[in-house]
Amino acid sequence: MEREDAQMSLTDKSLYDYIVKNSAKITEKWFTLMNGKDGSIYSKKSSSSVKGLLENQHASTIKTAMSAFLEDQQAFSDNLSNWAKDVAQSRVDLGTPAHEVLQALSITRKTIWDEIELCILMYRIPTETVLKWSSIFHCAFDQLNNQFGSMYHEFTQDRFFAQQKLIQELSIPVIPIINHIGVFPLIGNIDSIRAKLILEQVPERCLLEKISYLLIDLSGIAVIDTIILHELLKLIKVLHFIGIKPILSGIRPEVAETIEQPGISLGEVETYATLKQAFSKWGIERNDYSL
Repeated sequence: MEREDAQMSLTDKSLYDYIVKNSAKITEKWFTLMNGKDGSIYSKKSSSSVKGLLENQHASTIKTAMSAFLEDQQAFSDNLSNWAKDVAQSRVDLGTPAHEVLQALSITRKTIWDEIELCILMYRIPTETVLKWSSIFHCAFDQLNNQFGSMYHEFTQDRFFAQQKLIQELSIPVIPIINHIGVFPLIGNIDSIRAKLILEQVPERCLLEKISYLLIDLSGIAVIDTIILHELLKLIKVLHFIGIKPILSGIRPEVAETIEQPGISLGEVETYATLKQAFSKWGIERNDYSL
């Protein structure tokens, strides 16, 4: 930046260089303004590792926003995309609510613009240039907010679906035991969604684990009505079709009465009162499995 007479000739690129050069000072001011609640990454009690992360990312935020002043707009677009992915992923990983991040970005916007205003006053920048800079800067920051929000939502959804998948897998456990024998303990309530997952996933897992005989234990289900039994019959039918023999255990007397109703038949499926009894009949000893 060079002064010409009493006024400074300042290009967009010169402003970029000026702000990036002073990014450490801007970040330091940003830290003094941040005062998140205890437990927030923006708390003054945050660990040194978190502070180091925030320091690096804040410098990246400044550089990304100011790259909108460069002639190469593709550079700004690339910086924006990389910045949003990095910040959004880290905030999702750290469990930081989106509103806290947006508040921090609002303070970042202010601290950068404060430094731009100092430059404007120091070098007596013409009004038309000030207006142009204001438009470029605030438009760029709006894009930062929008891009962050989009990526944060995407990463949050990915994490949610991954957690849902894990929960589903844990709620539908097919456990290999010995000699191609597996156990499928049904636990908890079964609604239409879980019934569909059972029908889709249990046969697939049996094939994956090379299970030929599947012990389906019903003792963990509090209530077994005709709807559940009909879904169970569908599973038994599918297992038969793919060459897997289903065996039922944990059938209580009231369940046996339900099975006797018209339209419900287990056919030739072996049934046992308890899983222990089924193991005994199939010659499985306690040291052969771990449930």
